[in-house]
Amino acid sequence: MKSGKFGFLKHYRRIRIEGTNLCELINKCIKNEIELKNLHWKNNIESTVELPGEEFSRFRKLAGHSCRIYVIKEGGAVPVFRSFKANLLTVAGAFLLGALIFYQSLFIAEIRIEGYRSIDEASIREVLAEAGLYEGVRKPGDYNDVKNAIYENFEKITWVSIYENGRMVKVNIAEAGNTEEAEVEETSPVDIVAERSGIIERVIPLKGNAKVQKGDYVNKGDVLISGRYKYQSTDYSKGDDFLVMYSHAEGQVLAKVPKRLTYYIEKNKREKTPEGKWIPGVSIRAGDLKIDTADAFNRFEASVRYEKRVVNIVKPLPVDIRLVKINQVALTEKRQSPDKIRKVVEAAVRQYARENLGKDEKILDMDVDYTESQGLIKADVLLELLEDIGSEKPVKIKKEEKKSKETTP
Repeated sequence: MKSGKFGFLKHYRRIRIEGTNLCELINKCIKNEIELKNLHWKNNIESTVELPGEEFSRFRKLAGHSCRIYVIKEGGAVPVFRSFKANLLTVAGAFLLGALIFYQSLFIAEIRIEGYRSIDEASIREVLAEAGLYEGVRKPGDYNDVKNAIYENFEKITWVSIYENGRMVKVNIAEAGNTEEAEVEETSPVDIVAERSGIIERVIPLKGNAKVQKGDYVNKGDVLISGRYKYQSTDYSKGDDFLVMYSHAEGQVLAKVPKRLTYYIEKNKREKTPEGKWIPGVSIRAGDLKIDTADAFNRFEASVRYEKRVVNIVKPLPVDIRLVKINQVALTEKRQSPDKIRKVVEAAVRQYARENLGKDEKILDMDVDYTESQGLIKADVLLELLEDIGSEKPVKIKKEEKKSKETTP
């Protein structure tokens, strides 16, 4: 039995012993070389003592059932390590939680569009997606490219503001009003002139004087609807001269015009024939992490990929999971039939009509001339279109007319 204290790092226990055979227990410890320190007798049946932590189990065996032992305090490296370990897990958990919250904040969970009137929201979202702005994508930080894409695709939009509010991105837009345009139309005298040559089919003058009629052939620049009126003065004191009045001509002039289109079609069509072998897999995208098991094991020279989305969420993290199947195929070339080539050209012409012709405009006739070259078939398409060929042209007021206009009461 020694006095003093154990070292700072040495593991020890301070215990309270209750029993009637304390002296006998102390003698057993001395005999078995169990180091005891700071022994304090409280009374004949209770005392306190310190002993090394690794000797505690031997001490309990020596005490047997004749004494009751309570651990009052533990010291040294072991309890410090236990406390550090418990706190470390808490700190690590808090750190991981904070890292997860921060990582979530890097991705867009919602896009809110405000301010549009005549443009539908689906079209705006489609343009945003093509520019790289959609739910689940990492925040780009700089939205200049997105703004430019909106300006390029929507002429009516005059102002765009994009800013972040947490994980939500707000897109505010403003469309051009009609007030200013109406004022220009009322004060600016214009003629409706021909944008291109053609044979007039229909003239609908809403404001101004029609200068052509059905069947007339017009050249580019000819006046179709004039914004200049001549009228005879009713002021007899100033004579009966003819005066000129100007207006903003409006109307529609439909004419038959020729249009040439050229398309190139591959002479041979590549076909993909399944060979019976396939690879299953899964594609997982979570934030910036992407795993594609099927693509990793794909060793086919030619293959076709099929996907089926099973999970698509953006909160709390963007996660996209798809089942993947990659089929091995053999590539062969087969000459396209004339009927197939004709259908391809007709589909291309219909697409041109959808993208370029207005409500009352249409294709009246079509003639196609095919020529072959190595690997390609050239289709020269001559269309007869019914188009609105009118465009506005400011009227130049002559000095004499301007003077008579100023002197007219």
